[in-house]
Amino acid sequence: MNNNIKKSLISFTAAASLAVTGLGLAHTTTTKAAAQIVSENVPSVVTTKNVTTLYSAPNSSAKNTGRALASNSSWKVGSEAVDDQGNTWYLVATNEWVNGNDVTIPSAKTESAASSDTSSTSSVDAAISTAKQYIGTPYVWGGKTPSGFDCSGFTSYVYQQATGKSIGSYTVAQESAGTQESVSQASAGDLLFWGSKGASYHVAIYLGNNQYIAAPQPGESVKISSISSYFMPSFAVKVL
Repeated sequence: MNNNIKKSLISFTAAASLAVTGLGLAHTTTTKAAAQIVSENVPSVVTTKNVTTLYSAPNSSAKNTGRALASNSSWKVGSEAVDDQGNTWYLVATNEWVNGNDVTIPSAKTESAASSDTSSTSSVDAAISTAKQYIGTPYVWGGKTPSGFDCSGFTSYVYQQATGKSIGSYTVAQESAGTQESVSQASAGDLLFWGSKGASYHVAIYLGNNQYIAAPQPGESVKISSISSYFMPSFAVKVL
């Protein structure tokens, strides 16, 4: 996903997410006449061409809200309207509109890829955040709850809680939870396995930057460790 898209969608405050639900549509009148709301073929995202002014209504005579969107940034669209001069406008925040002449509309393929990337990134972040919540939880043989985890009980619990995805309750079953890849290809959110496929004996969640989180062994607690040649994973599996 384009970094500008990701940054923009996260930083625009709760107002942007409210717009997507359709809030603010009741205030669509302009300083001249009511704009016509478009209900068909409305784009889900628009991208600014340059620094783009925000208006309080879908009409160039409406007040400038005093805010602007960064150049080459993408925004979710809550509604589309056409003013009395035939100009198209897009609602990108609660009661804040951009002129269609100041933005471009990504192709359907681009929008689909962006949506998929956003969903994947969100799931990875959720899994890692959930896993870190249990740092310090004691290792318990066969443990599958926050009162105590073994390695596979920990990974299973984290993915179920963070993403709703069931990956199996023991290491060998979890090998089939996604697509196998080499350790060098692993990215954050992937599972790391020790031992040969079909006979793995340890599993962890890769955090990126050569680090992973796991319930290590009896006498220890859930912790973050670094991959080393002394204890090198055998393969990885992309789950998300």
